[in-house]
Amino acid sequence: MNKIIYFILFFYLLISCSPLEQSQGGKKESPNTYSSDTLSFKISPGNNLIFKVVLDKKDSLDLFFDTGGTELVLKHSSIRSRTSLLEGKNESYKGENYEPLEGTYALSLNHMNWDSLTIYPTAVGPEDADGHFGWNLFEDKVLEIDYEQERMIVHSGYSGDLQGYAKMDIEYINTLFCIKGEIKIGDKSYVNRYLFDTGFQRAVIMDKDLREKADFPDDLPVLKESKLRNSAGTEFINRVVSVDEICFGNACTGPLPVQLLSTPNPARFKTHILGNELLKRFNTILDFQNNFVYLKPNSLQALPYQDAL
Repeated sequence: MNKIIYFILFFYLLISCSPLEQSQGGKKESPNTYSSDTLSFKISPGNNLIFKVVLDKKDSLDLFFDTGGTELVLKHSSIRSRTSLLEGKNESYKGENYEPLEGTYALSLNHMNWDSLTIYPTAVGPEDADGHFGWNLFEDKVLEIDYEQERMIVHSGYSGDLQGYAKMDIEYINTLFCIKGEIKIGDKSYVNRYLFDTGFQRAVIMDKDLREKADFPDDLPVLKESKLRNSAGTEFINRVVSVDEICFGNACTGPLPVQLLSTPNPARFKTHILGNELLKRFNTILDFQNNFVYLKPNSLQALPYQDAL
């Protein structure tokens, strides 16, 4: 039986709001005046970054960090069994997808606190997480993700050593962000935009229309088929093929399996997609202050890919 891989793109918020607009009122920002805060995480078997959080100062939850989504999202099952959210104002909760819960809520990650977040329920998600929090909670910060030490350092400003990192421009589209990447097959190379999505559990998805436009080969040997499910519950069956290398500037890795999307792109715009099975092989700095991503290959490069097994 094929294992279902979760692909968390938050469709409701993708089409309904902009985190840059929301932050103008200060509701999404942490009130802390720290210079940096270190948050520990665990890399789950499905490649999600799982953080211990506290909701409304009383409910302990496991949430994953999703750069392919925004806001605070909780699974229906966790809302019912692991929180106090249904006491009082949400007693008539019916578990509708992305219908926000009544009221606003506080979230704490170590010394970081947000006190007026909206919660959006979802029906699906990884078994080892109660939901996720999106990148826009840190839209005015610099995030240093150290996959080897399993920690994320949140900086109010960054002046650290960038030696050995490849520097990539951030391209914002709707509420998400992309970088440029280059896939190499033999003596051919294919450059395009890639959604930066730590919520996707595999390595790479390639958009059908962008492949055709770039004349990407459609006759590569198929390793297997992979079943994905997005946050709306829709399933996608993709062909998996192997490519020689993928590069972000001078930061490269390969060979690796990539999934060839044969249906409309779940991102709802033309982009390929990077998942955390690939991203975890690069220690990462997300500079949302100056709009750059920095990537440096780390010691996880040699780990096997699930789609290649």
